[in-house]
Amino acid sequence: MSHDRSPFHGWRARTHYLTRNRRFLLRTSAAIIAVGMIIACVIVIGSVRSGEPAGSFAVSPALSHLHEEFHHLRHETAPQPRELATWLRMLLAQIPKLVEGDEAGAFQGFLSDGKLGGYDVAELIRQHATTDAPVGLFRDFLAATLDADMPALERLESKALATPPEMLAAELAGSVQRRGNNIPGAMQAFYTEGLNFADASAAREEAVRLAINLRDLNLLRTIAAHTGWIEHCHPLLQHHAGALLGDVWMQWHGLIRHRINEIPYGMLTLAFFVAALWYFILVQHSDHERWRWARPIVALMAGVASVWPTLTVLAYQEFVQGMTADAPFPHDLIYYLVGVGLREEGCKLLLFALFLPWLMWRRQPGLALLTGAFVGLGFSLEENIGYYQDFGGTIAWTRFLSANFLHISLTGICAHSLYRMLLTRFARADEFIATFLLAVAAHGGYDYLATGTLDDNGWLSIIVLVVSAARFIDLLGEETRPVRLTIAPRAVFTFGSAVLIAFSFILGAWTSRSMEGIATAGQECLSMIPIALLYWRKFENA
Repeated sequence: MSHDRSPFHGWRARTHYLTRNRRFLLRTSAAIIAVGMIIACVIVIGSVRSGEPAGSFAVSPALSHLHEEFHHLRHETAPQPRELATWLRMLLAQIPKLVEGDEAGAFQGFLSDGKLGGYDVAELIRQHATTDAPVGLFRDFLAATLDADMPALERLESKALATPPEMLAAELAGSVQRRGNNIPGAMQAFYTEGLNFADASAAREEAVRLAINLRDLNLLRTIAAHTGWIEHCHPLLQHHAGALLGDVWMQWHGLIRHRINEIPYGMLTLAFFVAALWYFILVQHSDHERWRWARPIVALMAGVASVWPTLTVLAYQEFVQGMTADAPFPHDLIYYLVGVGLREEGCKLLLFALFLPWLMWRRQPGLALLTGAFVGLGFSLEENIGYYQDFGGTIAWTRFLSANFLHISLTGICAHSLYRMLLTRFARADEFIATFLLAVAAHGGYDYLATGTLDDNGWLSIIVLVVSAARFIDLLGEETRPVRLTIAPRAVFTFGSAVLIAFSFILGAWTSRSMEGIATAGQECLSMIPIALLYWRKFENA
């Protein structure tokens, strides 16, 4: 009696074969990339046919925010003088773009028709002026700022120096002083406004920002003595103030607020997808144990947590020690070696050390190598979110091949060496010290060289990456026995890369609405093909 076979009969064998078939991998990946390219072209063509000008997508966020706040103030039913003052300061910051540098002429136009930068400012002032903040106060502010009207500035300053100062006088006088590069005077003016008026949140935040920029510890300590002043500022200002004051809790509280308030869910999803690709490949090199898929999550989270002490050290180095990447040679190189390489590799290794008692009990060098690699992966997962926010998701494949795997490699190599040193009761201490110093030099050197171009020293960073990645993959082959699962690691790497490349094309088209954006994304991806071929060959027999 014959039985109809299930359509899924033998699917494991077919999957096992196809994910190891070079022709199938390349053809499928090419199809994925082609689909991404087609979608990107459709986005560009659709934008052109709908008549959307390319420039409409190039409006700066500051100008967009200025426009939104203007309409918000126009629809307010009650006077909001503080919000008006904040908006006027925003407008003056954008005036050079709006009037093409002719600020004096723009002010004369304001006197004649009440408009400034295309906005009906005179009407807005009349709408939100009050007895405590009259129309004349705002007009003096505009005259002193745009027309260098000294009598107007003197009237502002006299009101700001009164006891008590008039509402908004010190804040507006501080804005004029800051525009004139009198930063200490502006800082004191904003502090005066914040000290005398409970609702002067914008002035308080500006006072904290300027105190941080000037490293004025005395004023910061005075501000910190007022409960809630720093705590109600922007989270990153709280973080930086904590670094200068040596208050670790204030630093971390600011970071927690920043992460919670500004979670970019789209970029977070992309970062998790990238991490999942390396996670799958690394797990396949672990022993065939029951919890092999879930156990590395703990090490991954430790890597994410290692970012926090790293940022604490970063804030200390930059805000207290004054280290900066913009310093002249050799101080810029020292910044990357000590300020980047040492702090990041040191903090990752510190979190890896939490697993040493368990690893010493297991006595498996390969497990120590993989645990360190997962810690590095967790660090890169957290770091990716910020990079995607700053530079866009089009760099996802570039970072997937470069910085992400560099973190995995260097942390894994250092963790393996530390484990062997402890296992031999410090007989291999010299080997660990040399390995750690080389990892620090490789990390700092990679970042230092990557800031250049290929015509300068940028190509040297590729050599650092290739050597580090090759050493880790070779060590992985020596210390682990990959599990022969249904899906090959090379298939995960290949298909994942294809998806990221396709996504880069789509994002390039979406953000620029032009073929130029697609071409830029393509050039970025083409530059990483040699690195991708290295991984392709190294994972061939895994």
